[in-house]
Amino acid sequence: MRVALIDWDNTTHQGYTIYGLADHLLSEGIVSIQLLHKFEQLKAAYAVGQISYYDYTEQTCAAFADQLAGTPLPRYQEAIRSFLPKNERALFPKVDALFEMLHRYDIAVYLVSGAPYDVLNCYRARFGIQGIFGFKLGKANGMLTGNVASNYGINKQSVLRQPWFNRPDNVHLISIGDAIADIPLLNNAIIPIIVGHEQLALRHPAQALRFSDVHWDLEQLESCLARIHSDSIQ
Repeated sequence: MRVALIDWDNTTHQGYTIYGLADHLLSEGIVSIQLLHKFEQLKAAYAVGQISYYDYTEQTCAAFADQLAGTPLPRYQEAIRSFLPKNERALFPKVDALFEMLHRYDIAVYLVSGAPYDVLNCYRARFGIQGIFGFKLGKANGMLTGNVASNYGINKQSVLRQPWFNRPDNVHLISIGDAIADIPLLNNAIIPIIVGHEQLALRHPAQALRFSDVHWDLEQLESCLARIHSDSIQ
């Protein structure tokens, strides 16, 4: 099986999903303005180097989860559904074409992201996503617990160690990402794709394709895929 491990925020989605979702939850009366203040504090601390990218991501998700403690699941799920039309505007223009191309070449798509799982899961059918490794909220007795159940935004390399990924017939063909946390996935892929202008210290930087914030060269990607497909059937 050919596998693509793809980030979400600032990769297929412009900006951080959690910020837009928090704004929406505030408008729905589910979280308080204190959550947004906490986000701004963390952004400022990260910008000046007071905290690492790991801590920034971990503490952002922890603050989000804590604010939602005691929220009934049906209320949260309905808020997710009403958020989707707003979130649609943040998807990169060629995202549908990208996923269509990957499926045309029989590539199984997995998302590996620190974005909220419950939002990502809403795109599973549309983009034909095989699996999602994201930021999951703790849930029990029909309510959100306030705990973080999982956060793959800070431990993406753990996916590479999972038994399903290491099956002999799997080929890690593509990874797409934009940040330091994506480096383990990008280094492991045959075709690494960096979105944006971040200078990531990859093992073989010359092999990476570059998508800008405004232009994705899908023709270049398809050329690579067609060549690999041709080589595999010879």
